[in-house]
Amino acid sequence: MKIRYLKEPSLQEDYVEVHYCKENDAVEVIRNFFLSFQSIIGKKDGCVQKLLPGSIYYLEVVDRKLFAYQEKEVWQIDGSLRYFLDCYEESGFVQIGKSMAVNLYRVSRVKADLNMRLRLLMDNGEVLVLNRSYKKTFTEALQRLQEVCHENN
Repeated sequence: MKIRYLKEPSLQEDYVEVHYCKENDAVEVIRNFFLSFQSIIGKKDGCVQKLLPGSIYYLEVVDRKLFAYQEKEVWQIDGSLRYFLDCYEESGFVQIGKSMAVNLYRVSRVKADLNMRLRLLMDNGEVLVLNRSYKKTFTEALQRLQEVCHENN
């Protein structure tokens, strides 16, 4: 896949075009990457802020409320974990427990743990535990991501 960057100072607005001869995993990853720039509304301390899905490290449901964890901040977002995953699963989010989902692009390392669980070391240093009943779904999503990365190299 060829990539070209063209700087055009006369443009009024930045834009990206993706040209492809057939739909494949690499094109889908690119599409999902750009979808991750759609914003989500986060609330905290009476403030409202737009969040980009790619800036979210993981999500957790606590007391029936959904929270999005960024590198250093935590925001409450509307909706359910299932709804979020339905909307953003293709952007790298995968469920790792009954009340938790993780952004695969923010996982720096995966280590084996007791009872067939996995420990996920996040880019911000936090450690999450992958429940073993979600292990197959997680490893399949990780494998798909890895295959697409190898295709592009």
